[in-house]
Amino acid sequence: MIRISVVVPAYNRANLLKGCLGSLSIQSVEAADYEVIIVDNNSTDHTEAVARSFIERHPTFRYVKEPRQGVSHVYNRGWKEAHGECVAFIDDDARALPDWVERILNAFETVRPAPAAVGGEIRPWYEQTPPGWFKDKFEFRSKGDKKCFLKPPRAQYGFSGSNMAFKKSTLAAYGGFSNDYGRIGDKMRLGVETELFIRIYKDNPLFWYDPAIRVEHWVPVRNMSVWYRLKRGYYHGGISATSIQGKYLVSAVIKTVLFLIFKCCILLFRVRWWQKYWQISFLKHAQPIVDCLAFLKVLLSGKKCKKNV
Repeated sequence: MIRISVVVPAYNRANLLKGCLGSLSIQSVEAADYEVIIVDNNSTDHTEAVARSFIERHPTFRYVKEPRQGVSHVYNRGWKEAHGECVAFIDDDARALPDWVERILNAFETVRPAPAAVGGEIRPWYEQTPPGWFKDKFEFRSKGDKKCFLKPPRAQYGFSGSNMAFKKSTLAAYGGFSNDYGRIGDKMRLGVETELFIRIYKDNPLFWYDPAIRVEHWVPVRNMSVWYRLKRGYYHGGISATSIQGKYLVSAVIKTVLFLIFKCCILLFRVRWWQKYWQISFLKHAQPIVDCLAFLKVLLSGKKCKKNV
């Protein structure tokens, strides 16, 4: 009997998908205990061929197409297709450790009080050796080295999409993931997982973290530039988080502008531009400026926050 379903969103990363599905095919639990659902979101490469090559060898692997573009649609299609009581998510460019599925199941079945969600650590693996200024912490996602329930105030943001799991009943109760957030094709648009975690947290703040529930996530060369780090920070730390939480106080505009000016001054005078790895210092001081700009954009747009799918 299938106890857990693993959803793999797939979009034009066929070669990386091979590694992901390969890692899922050698899990430590019995093959009959879990299924893998590859949800293809209109890929134009050989994603389908890769998926079907695994399906031929593994009866519990399935392939479905989701024509509506966007990761939120893929997530929702995935959990609705699931036969398992639990649903785990992993990106197509990630690789799970052999005991990944087993540890997720164990957490849901043995941890008390029962978790509303389960997640773990994400470690990077690189397309090529990063530049000297690039730090592993930029892509290393961890909540510490001990298993525990996440603690406030950061607990409400939950886990990253490439290593998260829920009971299917929980996803159904909250209507799944909001279509107002999340990447659409190659367009960067973040926050889809965070928005759901925030909604769940208000009713059930029990998010269980175990660092041994680990995946390795691919980091392409494009991620290793100052511009990309700032762009990602703009969407992740600014627009997505601000929109989700609905911070639309008029007085916040003045405070944010003053804070922005202050941080710009700090940037100019604190960054040691002449040093070899000035990028590290620059990113540290530039991130608050990026957050402010994103915050202001949402505030001045007058956009209303939508909570429902």
